[in-house]
Amino acid sequence: MFKFPFGDVKMVFKKNNSKKLRISIVIPNMQEEALFGIIPKLRNLLGNDIEIIIVNMSSKEYLQKLQKTKVTILKQEKKGVEAAIIKGLKYAHGDILASIDADGTHELDGIKKAIDLIKSNKADFVLGNRFGGLQKESMNAYLRFGNAFLSLLYSIVYRIHIHDVLTGLFAVKREAFDEIRDVKPYRAGIGFFAIEIAKRGYKIDEIPIKYYKRNYGKSKLAKSKFIYGIGVAIHIIRSARDFSPLLIFSGIGILFIIAGLALGIHILIIFLSTNTFTLTGRALASFLFLMIGVLFIIAGLILDLLTDVKRKIERINN
Repeated sequence: MFKFPFGDVKMVFKKNNSKKLRISIVIPNMQEEALFGIIPKLRNLLGNDIEIIIVNMSSKEYLQKLQKTKVTILKQEKKGVEAAIIKGLKYAHGDILASIDADGTHELDGIKKAIDLIKSNKADFVLGNRFGGLQKESMNAYLRFGNAFLSLLYSIVYRIHIHDVLTGLFAVKREAFDEIRDVKPYRAGIGFFAIEIAKRGYKIDEIPIKYYKRNYGKSKLAKSKFIYGIGVAIHIIRSARDFSPLLIFSGIGILFIIAGLALGIHILIIFLSTNTFTLTGRALASFLFLMIGVLFIIAGLILDLLTDVKRKIERINN
C-alpha cells in the first residue's frame, strides 16, 4: 500500500502464469549441404533455445562436420522420410513440433508462420503451401500436376481445402502427434502425417510459403516420383474407407445409377422406335441397377453418420 496526498492507491501485480512453449524442429537428412545454412538461420529466427534434431544418414566425414553445429543427431535406421521424421518427433521434447526438408528449398520463415498459427490455437497441424510462392524453376509441370491432384484427392476425402499435402514443411501440436506416434509409418511423405491427423479429427490449416530451386544435388525422396505418387493416392483412397465411407459408397452407387439410367434410356429408345415392348429382362436389370445404386448411397450416409459419431465419442473420451 502506498500513500499519496490524494488518497491510498493499491498496487496490484498480476502473476504471469503463461508458460513459454518449447519448440522442437526435426530435419530428416541424407548428406544435404544446404543443412549447414539452415541450422544457424533457424536459431536466428526462433531463438537459440529451440531444439534442433537431425535424423541423419551420411558418411563419417559429413557426420563429423554436422557434430560441430551442436544439434541433436539421431541415426536413421529405417528407410523413408516418414520413418525418419517419426523417430525425431518421438525423441523431441517440445510443446510444438515442426519439420522441414534439409535441401534448402523451403522458406524458413514458413516454420515461424506455422508455429504462430498453432500458438494462436487456430490449428493443430499446419502445412506449408509451396504453391503459394513457387519460385522460378523450383517445380516442373509434371510434379505440379501430381502434387495438385493428390492434394485435391486428399481435400475431397477429408473435407479440408489443402493445396499441397506433400510439402516438406509442417508444424503440429504435441497432443496431436502423440495420438499417431505409434502408427507404423507408410510411404506417403508428409501426407502420412496429414492423413493420420485428419482421421483423428484435428484442425488442419496451411500457410503460403516460398519454394526455391534446389542448389545442391538431387532429390532423394524416391527413385520414381510417378510410382511414389500412385502409392500416396492408394493410401489416401484406402483411408477414405474408414474416414469417409459416404465417399466410397456413393461413388459405387453413382456408377450403378449411371448404368441403370443408360440401360433404361437404351430400352426407351428401342420402344419408341418399334412401338413394342419386348425387353422385360433388360428393364428389370435397369430397375435393379437403380435400386442398388440408391441403397449404396443410403448405406454410405448411415455409415458416415456412425463414423462421425464414433470420432466425436473418441475425442471426448481422450
